[in-house]
Amino acid sequence: MDLLIARIVDGLNNGVIYGFLALALVCVYRGTKHLNLAQGEMAMFSAFIAYALYAVGLPVPVAVLGTVLVGFLAGGLVERVLIRPLGHHADYSILLVTIGLFLVLNAGAGVIWGGDPLPFPALVPSSPEDYIAFFGTRLRYQPLLVLGVLIVVMTALFVLFKYTRLGLAMRATASNPESARLLGIRVNRINSLGWMLAAGVGALVGALIAPSTTLTTGMMFNFLIYAAAAATLGGFDSPGGAVLAGILLGIAENIIGSYVWFVGTDLKQAVALVILLAVLMIRPTGMFGTKKVERV
Repeated sequence: MDLLIARIVDGLNNGVIYGFLALALVCVYRGTKHLNLAQGEMAMFSAFIAYALYAVGLPVPVAVLGTVLVGFLAGGLVERVLIRPLGHHADYSILLVTIGLFLVLNAGAGVIWGGDPLPFPALVPSSPEDYIAFFGTRLRYQPLLVLGVLIVVMTALFVLFKYTRLGLAMRATASNPESARLLGIRVNRINSLGWMLAAGVGALVGALIAPSTTLTTGMMFNFLIYAAAAATLGGFDSPGGAVLAGILLGIAENIIGSYVWFVGTDLKQAVALVILLAVLMIRPTGMFGTKKVERV
């Protein structure tokens, strides 16, 4: 039983990261109906910026807040320079641009900071003796911090999308930009805000998980795969659904990889694919996604 609880806790730690990054993907999609495949690399580059701010002498909390601000502004810049000129309906072109941005950020981080792993200090005590005992396993403070911040950010985004005029404008813009423009909504600004929110959330993810993972140019690649699966499972228009799907996905892959002998650690990613296909065959919009109804 103690081993099972330990497996669940490990899966929960990974699932929180999947859900956090999936939340950033949802921010872009809820505001623009576009999928940003460079979201993971934007988070990775932001983590390196946090490291650079810390290296020049800023305290760790200030470095994290600074990189969130930089990420927020960078998201608006990406939307204005790379995305907006393509038009709202250029889905495939935008997808290709995000792939190109993925490659540029990955190569750029390698050129600037090199390929060697870099250490980044934690915001909370993280020595081997710093933990909370829980049914025979150890809850580390850093994953608990990430979970707490995720809950706060998810709640704030839920309130924004559900109960504010700005959130209503973002949903209207994503659903029908032409009609939204006729209603007086500044569509370009709303699209820019969606990218800025996603980049800010991604920057926060990168800075928070950097102490727990190796700070390298490839640190977010696997997380992005699982985050995309989580957003698809939970529903790209459901922030809470994406987070819950990420957590469940993390727990499921860890338990199945530990107890199903032919899966092991080598085929753990296949678990996400199988779960994804099973859910989409039953409910294509995801577990909590909204069905789109068109009247002709």
